[in-house]
Amino acid sequence: MSLSGLVVVVTGSRRASELAHIIDSFGGIPYVAPTIGIEVNQGMNEEAGYFAYQILKEKVDYAVFMTGPGVYSLMSAARNLGIEKELIQILQQVTVIARSLKPKDALAMHGIKTKIVPKDNTSKGIAQLLIGLGVAGKRVFILWHGSYSSELKTELEAEGAQVFESSTYMYSTDLKENGAQILKAMGYEYIPPEETKVLKLIEDISIAHTGAITFTSPPAARELFKIASQHGLNESLRASLNRGVIVVAIGPSTRKALEENDVHVDVMPTMYKMGSMIKSLCDYLDNGDSPKMQKSF
Repeated sequence: MSLSGLVVVVTGSRRASELAHIIDSFGGIPYVAPTIGIEVNQGMNEEAGYFAYQILKEKVDYAVFMTGPGVYSLMSAARNLGIEKELIQILQQVTVIARSLKPKDALAMHGIKTKIVPKDNTSKGIAQLLIGLGVAGKRVFILWHGSYSSELKTELEAEGAQVFESSTYMYSTDLKENGAQILKAMGYEYIPPEETKVLKLIEDISIAHTGAITFTSPPAARELFKIASQHGLNESLRASLNRGVIVVAIGPSTRKALEENDVHVDVMPTMYKMGSMIKSLCDYLDNGDSPKMQKSF
């Protein structure tokens, strides 16, 4: 099981160094070009505090956490307001749903147990999960990542739920200082995105200098195409990815973001972790039955 010198692109920022190390350990050549950062402003800090107070005030039935940095920001806001202990006690008594292992791990650091990590962690998948549990007359609190979708709230309200939402940061094509501080405090060895590097990546994809590209979050895919679109390169990027680059998505929501941009996903692991993702890429290479294989080496 080896990547055999394959050039593998890393588009994530938070754990770019860690993923690059995994690629290297499997015999690949990491090409690090993060496409996404996070931005936090004062208004969002205040919103996080208000959201914490809402959780204490209202009877919570379900609490949905979409992201690890969001958990960190919420708890930091609660700590600054002197209500962190009360917030944790409340969340320890409700049904907590984490979109992935990242928020689950962040919650565990505060002694909060996650009951469910959905297999389909898209907005639609989470909506179907909650509806299956029963949401009529229930209060659902959702802490979003930096890419909001109204689909989840709309579906839950249609089933009779009362929905409370908040977001503690926005996605950005650069990494602001306040966002960097959050990632650093969480222990991420992040690499900030740079537009010039992303444009060079798009060029290298077009001339077949990359064999595979990994996406570890939906925004990493969306921001790549956003930058490409700003420079009139989105159509050529899409064609190049579909023609000669092995496209790897870490999970269903990331795959959906790529498919929304008309990009075919070649590899997705059954366990949504970076190590499993690279192992799945190795398995794909071992099978050797894709037309992209001949173009990737």
